[in-house]
Amino acid sequence: MISRLALAALAIPLASPAGRRDPSAARERAREVLKSARCDACHDSGVSTGNRAALAVYDLVEPRWPGRMSDAQLPKLLTRLKSAPAADQKTVREFVALELKEREAGR
Repeated sequence: MISRLALAALAIPLASPAGRRDPSAARERAREVLKSARCDACHDSGVSTGNRAALAVYDLVEPRWPGRMSDAQLPKLLTRLKSAPAADQKTVREFVALELKEREAGR
């Protein structure tokens, strides 16, 4: 059974106190989902350096790991999560939307 503290942690929104979504928190949650889906086997230089092509796309060790990904590559993260739990897919979907929005705002 999930404790009340765990439920409270799950209820923490993506928003900062000012009501803006926090891109670094969303990025960290997406990183954890990708690690749990074993994407780190190819996309984490701390785990393996054998797949340089995968590390060139993104490296989960980097704080801004999606920085080298194109706008077109970001949504493709979801194709690797087809068998992941719906909550994990939602976490990554929200991250992708927020990341794309942040990029658009920065242009």
